[in-house]
Amino acid sequence: MDEGVRQELERLRARAYGPAADIADDADAVERLRVLEHLERTERTAPVHRPPSDPEPLRADLPAAGDATPEPPADDDDEPAVSERPALLRSRRGVWAWAISLALVTALASAATTVGVSLVPVSTSVGASQVATLVEDPTAQTPALFGERRGDERAFADFYGVTAFVGSAQVDASDNRGSCLYLLDTDEVGRDETNGFRGNFVYGGCGAGIFPATVQFVVAEGMPDAFVERFPLGTSVQFVFDGENVGVFTDGG
Repeated sequence: MDEGVRQELERLRARAYGPAADIADDADAVERLRVLEHLERTERTAPVHRPPSDPEPLRADLPAAGDATPEPPADDDDEPAVSERPALLRSRRGVWAWAISLALVTALASAATTVGVSLVPVSTSVGASQVATLVEDPTAQTPALFGERRGDERAFADFYGVTAFVGSAQVDASDNRGSCLYLLDTDEVGRDETNGFRGNFVYGGCGAGIFPATVQFVVAEGMPDAFVERFPLGTSVQFVFDGENVGVFTDGG
């Protein structure tokens, strides 16, 4: 490994293990660090080979070939042989440190990828445009769909044979209430001289906290003729109550 490559390795390690580590956001840098660290390990552990033309000189204190092996001196002042165990221990520690650091870099890269995927934006009413805003009708009577009256019920004028009503209603078993939107057949509302309802369809939806009450459906048989003429069969239609107004959206223009 030449000096330029070694300096590159040090820079990548600083980005991976330093106090201002940022390599997790750079997949190419993570892969390059892995390759260079593998190259360094390979060079560090490779055996050193002497060229055949340069044999190791015969040491004066070693016997020549064919000589009898001398007995080791019994001098108490001789130094003991140096153990290689500490060097082996340091090598194992280095391997463990490298393995842990590589696992950390991989975990950071994986976490960054996961966060990026979880933040993909999701848009509502994709490809749909608003085509109308319903007009309130103060004279209309709301049906008994909302249960006990609370005074916030509102009715809107006929919209191609469909009448919209809004108000608050209980939305779960915990007595939580939310704004609700209902669409009824205009010809059937109050026909029996009550605030009840009977007819071919009823669509409804309730909001939750900051999310608005929404009703959406695909136009099918049974809708009023005027509504089908304006929004042909198979058209997607959406009504949204934002707390003040009811907007109408469609993919049919």
